[in-house]
Amino acid sequence: MGDRPRWIKADAVYCEVQRTVDRCFLFKPDEQVRQIIGASAGRALEKYPVKLFCLDFNINHKHDLIAPISDAPEHIQAVARFHQMFNSLVARGINKYYGREGALFSSRNRSTEAVDNTSLEQQLFYAITNPAKDGLVDRVAHWKGYSSYQQLATGEVEQFRYIDWTAWHKAGGLKSGKKPEAYIKAVRVKLSPLPGWEQMSEHKRQAYFRREVRKHEAQYREERERQGRPAMGPRKLAKVDPRDTPKTPLVRTRQPICHAATEEAAEDYREALGNFLDQYWYASGMWQRGARNIEFPRGSFKPPDICAAA
Repeated sequence: MGDRPRWIKADAVYCEVQRTVDRCFLFKPDEQVRQIIGASAGRALEKYPVKLFCLDFNINHKHDLIAPISDAPEHIQAVARFHQMFNSLVARGINKYYGREGALFSSRNRSTEAVDNTSLEQQLFYAITNPAKDGLVDRVAHWKGYSSYQQLATGEVEQFRYIDWTAWHKAGGLKSGKKPEAYIKAVRVKLSPLPGWEQMSEHKRQAYFRREVRKHEAQYREERERQGRPAMGPRKLAKVDPRDTPKTPLVRTRQPICHAATEEAAEDYREALGNFLDQYWYASGMWQRGARNIEFPRGSFKPPDICAAA
């Protein structure tokens, strides 16, 4: 079954997951990889502003929580444009760093709306503490891969550096006699507070965040102790080959319709989604029949125009 049509609403937050091809460990803790990811996110945010609540990378997949900044059409589209630019920059940077070719991600984002603040918090802490859940580290603070933890826990907004290759080529490239390092630029990735957290002071948000992370870490620690499975830690992670893949087979799970704290909220979303899909598939069918004036439901994307030359 294909992916559901994208439905992006201004008042919604989307929890997203995306894995590497063959689940390769291409996001293993590495400072250069961290810089590539951070610089890519900062550059994409500058060009396509969105509300980014977290961006966290496990060893072979990423999590993010994202929303448009308003209901203006350009801001709705910016969510998709942000991902396009970010994924492209990350793929090119990591492929160049590891000397590989081809796709980096196995598929597009697996995006699911969180319909209430309770489920949204659950998804945030799941994304942040994912390396501890998987037994890669005991505490999230020990994770040296790309993480939102430091900013959400302390308020520190890190700066990431990258070479502006476009500026270097415009200046003449090799003929200019200048090294690419002369065109280094810096960007930051500023996260937005979760809906429901805006009214809290920054100090209280950070204290609450750290407390909840410790609770999750303690829960995962107890589970590992019962199973006799110690955390890998930084030394073992450093020996991981980024081209390796997990020994355990992939367990495929059905994507949830939404993330909801109550069955009533989930049922309301199912009904709204059904109405949206009815409108979308009708509009899509008319569009394919040549009705270019047909209106698509708000927050959706039209199918691409495909012209065949006889």
